[in-house]
Amino acid sequence: MDGNQDRPRALMDLARLQQQAQAAFLVLVRAGERPPDEAYERYLTAARGFLSATVAYEQRWPGSFSVETTALPLVQQLSMYADHLQGGGERDRARRCRDEAGELTSKYLGPVASARVARGRAKDAAAAGRFHEALITLEEVRATFAGAGERLDAAQTALELANVYEWLGDFERALAVLRSVHDQVAEALRAGPPTDDMVVSAVGRQLAAIMAGQASREGEDAVALQRIAYEIIQGEGRVHRYLGGYEEAMRLLAQVRPFAASLGVLSGIDFHFAAIACARGEWDRAEALLAQIAPDFERPSFRHRRPVLRLLQADARLGRDRPGDALGRLDDGVRDLGTYPDLDLAWKLQWRRGRALAALGRPADAQRAYHLGASAADDLRKAPLGYRLDTTYLRDKLPMFHAAIDLAVQRGDAPAAVRFIELVKARALAATLSIPRADDGTPGASQTSGTSTDEDLFDAISLRLDALEFAAYAGTADTASLRQRAELLAERDAIGERIRIRDPRWRTMTQPAPIDVASLRARLGGSGRAALILLYRPGHVVAAVLDRDGAAVGDRALEPGVEQKISALVKNLRKGQPDPYLFDASGETGLASTDIVPRAIMERAAAAPALVVVPHGLLHLLPWPALTLGEHRLFEETAVGMLPNLASLLPLDEEPAGEPGVMLLGDPSYAGLTRYHDLPQAGPELADVAALYGPSLRTAPRTREDATEAAFWELARQPGAERDILHVACHGVLDAEEPLASGLLLTRSKVDAAEIVTRRVATPEVILSACSTGWRPQATHGLELAGDDALGLTASFLEAGARFVLVSVPPADDEATRTFTVTWHRHRRAHAAPLAAFRATQQEMLDAAPDTVWPWAGIAAYGCR
Repeated sequence: MDGNQDRPRALMDLARLQQQAQAAFLVLVRAGERPPDEAYERYLTAARGFLSATVAYEQRWPGSFSVETTALPLVQQLSMYADHLQGGGERDRARRCRDEAGELTSKYLGPVASARVARGRAKDAAAAGRFHEALITLEEVRATFAGAGERLDAAQTALELANVYEWLGDFERALAVLRSVHDQVAEALRAGPPTDDMVVSAVGRQLAAIMAGQASREGEDAVALQRIAYEIIQGEGRVHRYLGGYEEAMRLLAQVRPFAASLGVLSGIDFHFAAIACARGEWDRAEALLAQIAPDFERPSFRHRRPVLRLLQADARLGRDRPGDALGRLDDGVRDLGTYPDLDLAWKLQWRRGRALAALGRPADAQRAYHLGASAADDLRKAPLGYRLDTTYLRDKLPMFHAAIDLAVQRGDAPAAVRFIELVKARALAATLSIPRADDGTPGASQTSGTSTDEDLFDAISLRLDALEFAAYAGTADTASLRQRAELLAERDAIGERIRIRDPRWRTMTQPAPIDVASLRARLGGSGRAALILLYRPGHVVAAVLDRDGAAVGDRALEPGVEQKISALVKNLRKGQPDPYLFDASGETGLASTDIVPRAIMERAAAAPALVVVPHGLLHLLPWPALTLGEHRLFEETAVGMLPNLASLLPLDEEPAGEPGVMLLGDPSYAGLTRYHDLPQAGPELADVAALYGPSLRTAPRTREDATEAAFWELARQPGAERDILHVACHGVLDAEEPLASGLLLTRSKVDAAEIVTRRVATPEVILSACSTGWRPQATHGLELAGDDALGLTASFLEAGARFVLVSVPPADDEATRTFTVTWHRHRRAHAAPLAAFRATQQEMLDAAPDTVWPWAGIAAYGCR
């Protein structure tokens, strides 16, 4: 039979299936705000049949129908049904619906329609703590919409991006994105957001146009524009609330109130008014508002958000010193989370439970609650996001961690204290070390995102920065050049963050890098080592020790004089002409290790043959090995290494080579520079080291004109260098505002921390004979760093592959540094492990000149072997 004779029958069958799908859709729409499962299933069955028939019809008679138009409603309803199931606690069924929606999207939808579906998936990813996935997807979706000229969709996607930054606590960036969205739609909103009457009229005109056979989206655009306008205002109101700008927050939220009332979601706005009342201690107003909106949270569409109501109700009761009542509300909220999982709410509820239980005199139960809250907060952050987002993510969680630490100290629970202290830290280094980076051996090539675009752009900007910086060093840079440098640094920082977020390692990471205190203690104790874990808050230090005998914890209130000494030492490091004698804190100011750490903890830690100090905050800048313990320096009692955080110990704890080789680079030519001059000791230092190693010198030293960035990467990535030492002697460049711009100044070039962290270094041991290479900032661009990775050259080399890094925290004394590093190599060449060589060098330097420790006191060893 002729195929065309079948066409009328096939068309009739298609029309019948379309009518069935439409009828099922009407039932679904009329079922209210939370349709029953049966209504969804009936529609999905009919829609699948209609789509299958449409595809078959198109295969026989191409060009008759749009498969995309047929598939899109099915994809949308599958996504909505998945949310419905998720809200009802049926996570497996919800996942299957989303998987089916994803398959249909990739098979039948074009770029714009696919982008709309992907935007919904990004929101789900953020809610599940997969922030890196959400950020990547939303940026890609926004670019798709912008490229297709879908202005309102691009704006709506930017609003979702602002929400993710809000979840991550980067309120400043969230506010910036919201303002950029307003700029995008400012022309359309010149007369203000469309009113309800204007929207109704636009929808009517769209329907009339469609009936006349004309394409129109006027009504849809009016609805989208109205929603975008009010979401901008509401988003700004929320952000101001989080930043403590309560008056501005209330003004903005009041503008949104009429729109929320028309949508039947007024309780969402009034919830924020209640939260502001709690923050201000206006308990009567808070409880009145909460009582008013409570019935709305029993509605099916709001039921899954009831735990957040319980949270605020508990805050009001805790504020009135009614912990028993608060605990009841919190327990209700936790029970609801069994049906409606939400990690962000989980940590907040458990934090308040800990507070309530502690107030009720139940410390053991309180600590368990804090443990659950800390675990939920940690699980919510699956992968590192760069120092800015890692820091902002931690800011609102610090009060919970501090309360948990204080309670653990009070109870003498050292393992719990150690775990909580570790969770204070960003732990980006531990996460990156837990999944080694793949390496293709080519600087600048893609090693992360699967495309070289970002990496090539990163390298191009780095070259431009080198040129601008060398103009400054030569005294030829003008104001425009300095401004351009600042702009390029900001651009490169954003690209670096994007590279880290897109790193393919995180696609396989379903849990953050674990903190197993028992395994860490066993690893340390098995080799006779100990770890001293510190947490600093102004005027207070918590210290814990892990060793073969177990663990102990204590705390110490810092005397005003001690705090002043520490502050003076830290400020001195930033001075243009620092006082070099202050580099030896104990010798110059009398600051002792037991002024900071409880004596019992310090003495127990120093009793081990090797000690790994894990500082925190500004304690990273103290010369720990050279601090006194009683009548002696700490290095006289034990070999002292440092780590940025304890969790990094396991991946860094590799057996060092017994007979390493060495590669040497340095003594660069600084001809033409006014701010930096040649180093008279660098050449002799490298010659001394070369003489020590003889045949174990892997290549000829790269010096003077050959001491370039290209030579650095050639040596750092030398094949077969996996058991060797890389020694660099040059000027170190410190950038206090851009820690990833600090680096090593070479001949007409510079290698900085940002470049190192994106690549791979083959040598496990690195000696940086240069100024301020171990300096760590406490803040950058006004952002207090809540996380505690050793941001800068130290952490960059460790992440790039080094397992031991010798650095100088203060400016280095040329002669003393030469003597120190050559002596270290002599002991290392005699088969001493890196930390043992470090201690032997310190002891030898002390014996030679007991009263002249300051020139080398600030040299630090990051490593644990």
